[in-house]
Amino acid sequence: MIKKKDIPLRESLKGYPDDVFLYYGKISREGYNLLSSAIESRIAEGKKADKVCLILITPGGNADAAFRIARALRHYYRFLDIFIPNICKSAGTLICIAANRLIFGDRGELGPLDIQIFKPDELSEVMSGLDIFQSLTALQNQMLESFRSCLRDIYRRTPLRTKQAAELATELAKGFIAPIVGRIDPVTLGEHQRALRIAHEYGLRLNEMCGSLKTEDALISLVRDYPDHGFVIDRKEARERLFKNVEAPDKNMVLLYEWIRAKLIPREQSLYGSPLVKDLKQEKDRDETTQSGSEADAAEIEKEIHQPSSEADVAEVKEEVDQSG
Repeated sequence: MIKKKDIPLRESLKGYPDDVFLYYGKISREGYNLLSSAIESRIAEGKKADKVCLILITPGGNADAAFRIARALRHYYRFLDIFIPNICKSAGTLICIAANRLIFGDRGELGPLDIQIFKPDELSEVMSGLDIFQSLTALQNQMLESFRSCLRDIYRRTPLRTKQAAELATELAKGFIAPIVGRIDPVTLGEHQRALRIAHEYGLRLNEMCGSLKTEDALISLVRDYPDHGFVIDRKEARERLFKNVEAPDKNMVLLYEWIRAKLIPREQSLYGSPLVKDLKQEKDRDETTQSGSEADAAEIEKEIHQPSSEADVAEVKEEVDQSG
């Protein structure tokens, strides 16, 4: 008999007859190679479908790898669904631009297209590509506020004309801001600007393939308008502001994700470590083979238990009893 906990994978995949892959972890070249190998295996076995669903759970990662993953999926498949049951940040959002449809879970969330940059003099820590531009915006606002405040005070409290008051206010504001601006490394500023341009250019190319974004401004918004790497873009915002085709998952997709969490993602698997890539149709075949073997074994045991004893067996038992007596 099939146990209840073994039903979700088989039953949920009936609602999605095409190829289904899981990508869990950071977006990296390693993950790109694993996913490419999984697709190539389906091609070699003659089992590749025309449509694919990528279940994507990631904190972000490498933009180049994200672009390669998106391109590979669009190259091999005519139609691409991306199911977002949990977080899908940064480079993961970039992959989503290549999708024909986003299936957005209740706990799913995207993030802005800020590329992660390694901090200067640090081996492993990274910073958001948005950080320095948010800092510059804050400095600009502070400088304008300082200028206005100085100009008002000078104009009200001195006999200086407007032009002279403005010149003096400018010098005072510059004196306040200059030491802070002087601490900004031009090389770091260039790195951040280049990182955001990379995200924008990759986004443009992917959007040209399927036109998933609502407007051209949607891409600019993803690159510049959100204040932080962790900023939550939920299903409502994604549907209303950014993407054309955003849907909630049906019951089968929810069951599928529950099965994945229970069976495929080890407890020790880190979302920030090496990516976990799985072909769900291959897992289904393996699961059904295991179930068939278990059911066959159970049937054989049941048969042996209820099989009538032969006359030879009865005679052998009788002989053993007589000898023991």
